[in-house]
Amino acid sequence: MKNLIKKYTIILGLIALISSCNKAADDIEKEEVDTEVPTTPEPLAFNAQIDQNLTFKVGDTVKFNLEGNSDLVGFYSGAVGNNYEFRNKERFYEVLAKLSFDSNKTPANSTNVDCASLLYSTDFNGVYDYTNVKSATWLPITSRFNLQDVLQATSTTYAQSGSVDISDLFTASKPVYLAWLCKTAAGSSRTQFRVQNFKLQGVVVDKSSLSSDLYTQMQFDFKWVLNPDAAAQTGSNLPSITSTQVVWTGVFNNTTGPYKDGYAVTKAIVLPQFNAGKDTPTILLPKWKESISDYKYVYSKAGTYEAVFLASNLNSGAPGEIVKKVNITIAP
Repeated sequence: MKNLIKKYTIILGLIALISSCNKAADDIEKEEVDTEVPTTPEPLAFNAQIDQNLTFKVGDTVKFNLEGNSDLVGFYSGAVGNNYEFRNKERFYEVLAKLSFDSNKTPANSTNVDCASLLYSTDFNGVYDYTNVKSATWLPITSRFNLQDVLQATSTTYAQSGSVDISDLFTASKPVYLAWLCKTAAGSSRTQFRVQNFKLQGVVVDKSSLSSDLYTQMQFDFKWVLNPDAAAQTGSNLPSITSTQVVWTGVFNNTTGPYKDGYAVTKAIVLPQFNAGKDTPTILLPKWKESISDYKYVYSKAGTYEAVFLASNLNSGAPGEIVKKVNITIAP
């Protein structure tokens, strides 16, 4: 009887232990189950504005008040190189063509003071024959420059022309030829005219660092085209061209010498286009999240600008993009 009671007691104990273990397992399983509803991604929000009724001037600090929860913001100030309008298209900078040179006239003979004129043509066909050159349409631009107007005793005294904008010559979308037309009056004394440092510079208006010399005197590749009497001169009396000088010479003929002229003509001149590519934004890494912050910018030139903020989410569950534009006028 005692043995039977003992066996029964052991069985009851085992049942109780198994039941306890199952209950503990059920409790653990329930604790590991996440019964919460997944969080809905927060919608992208962003805004940008400036204080109202403020007059900005060049050099002032413009403060943009920003509010939002974006991961990333790109800023376009509206200035050259940072303009939203050019984010997807290439920008070609405006180029001014500025010509300069030094000139010298000898000797002291009042009949040949106006012995040289600077001309240009857009219909010259590139055939360097005197009759052909003379038949082209040549228009004068001498008056734009400071040309030496006093005949000098030596060939070492030069007058600087100044740097003159000749961009308007290229508006026909055709190559431009430049030419010096030089003359020696009939029955006059010797005439000499020299040009050096003949140079065309490309001035990039909106980005001066890109400005450079487009053509030096040697690169213009001047060629003399002479009338028969000028071409009949011999040796050192002939007009000449070196890598540094264009020289017109009319020999001594004090009484009955013939009229002489010649054209020193350049090769075809074209203006390049400066392609700066697409404008890119300034990337801001906002530290705000559901808070107000600001961004400061200084405009260096007067004008009207469209500042643009491009807000986006990169890693959050609510992708998207918000564009905010702010018009700003900067006074001198």
